[in-house]
Amino acid sequence: MRRVVIIGAGLAGLGAARALRKKSGEYSVTLLEKEDRPGGLCRTAQQDGFFFDQTGHLLHFRTKEFKRLVTRRLLPGLVERQRNSWVYSHNVYTRYPFQANLHGLPAEVVTECLYGFCEAYFRPRKRPVVSFEDWIMAYFGPGIAKNFMIPYNTKLYQRHPSDLTPDCAGRFVPRPDLSQVIRGAVADSGERLGYNASFYYPREGGIESLVKAIARGVRGLSTQREVRAIDLGRRFVTTDTGEVYDFDFLISSAPLPDLVRMFAEAPPSVRKAAESLECVSVLNINLGIRGSISDKHWIYIPEDRFSFYRIGFAHNFADSMAPAGCSSIYVEVSHPPGRSLNTGRVVEKVVSDLVAMKVIQSEEDVITRMAIDIPYAYVIFNRARKPALGVIGRFLAKNRVFPIGRYGRWEYQSMEDAFLDGTATAAGLEEQKK
Repeated sequence: MRRVVIIGAGLAGLGAARALRKKSGEYSVTLLEKEDRPGGLCRTAQQDGFFFDQTGHLLHFRTKEFKRLVTRRLLPGLVERQRNSWVYSHNVYTRYPFQANLHGLPAEVVTECLYGFCEAYFRPRKRPVVSFEDWIMAYFGPGIAKNFMIPYNTKLYQRHPSDLTPDCAGRFVPRPDLSQVIRGAVADSGERLGYNASFYYPREGGIESLVKAIARGVRGLSTQREVRAIDLGRRFVTTDTGEVYDFDFLISSAPLPDLVRMFAEAPPSVRKAAESLECVSVLNINLGIRGSISDKHWIYIPEDRFSFYRIGFAHNFADSMAPAGCSSIYVEVSHPPGRSLNTGRVVEKVVSDLVAMKVIQSEEDVITRMAIDIPYAYVIFNRARKPALGVIGRFLAKNRVFPIGRYGRWEYQSMEDAFLDGTATAAGLEEQKK
């Protein structure tokens, strides 16, 4: 029987463990999770009757396979919502995505954005697209770049898009055609573009309900076991509790830089590659609010005068997320990893900004507060990323170590992507046995 150790019981790790459960006669599986329960970032905290996820975690089904699994077998009681998301800039709300919903902005801003889009649309492309800024300018023009794309992404990633590669865009940035941009400029079209035009969410218990449903079918899970060292020669891992687990195959959803630091045998080239990988951290501030506020799901805020780049309203995902007569807000403030934050001051500024936006009337409306710092939040698509992943990937493959998930792969993944990545990686072990 082959021994498989899986590091991390987030959705990717749970997906791998669940897939291997079906081959229990062939594999012995140990799933090690450093926290007190599985889920990774898909966990839900409770405080004063409120349920707080670690920022917004919504299900946008991309494959029939995952949708069937979740809606029929794991969580048949999901709530389906049509997205109601907005952008707040120039003191007005416009529909998301900004580039297809210019109606309502000041006339000079609409003109600037529409003219720039048409200029980019009809002008033959001469400049090579080597940065995210190049990509923005090529597909949206200078007006949309100036008024949303550049400031928003600078705020999110804590660096200018000229320092990022076009991989930032992926399938997650909607690209409307000319007719859609014109229609959204002259009227409130209400057209929902993008992968997240609708979403599903658990009726009860927050997003951790999904994790609990998946974990019920998983064996070999040990929590409060943080892997500290990996011996690739003798094929075992050592945890912070001093326990040793042997393996034939190692599957890891740990952030790549952390994983490389666990290897005593990693050569200097691999360590150097891992050090070049960058990410941005997010301080997730959750607020319980007295009274009913907002019918929106989430809002993007590109302007520097506000401390956050996005806020959301979990009570509009499912009624159970807040007590009767109350609302909730989750706020995302990005910051460089390792920076010491005065969380109390950040929370005070957030509340002040919410009052300035008139999302809440006063600080007295806030019943409860919970701040959660997320060290690994978004991968930075810098120019070193692809070469570094090549160096690290060859080393891992040679040693039968399989990275999975958003931070194991060092890419942007949805919840569905992460789960299916774990599942596919587990299935691929069959080829490794030959």
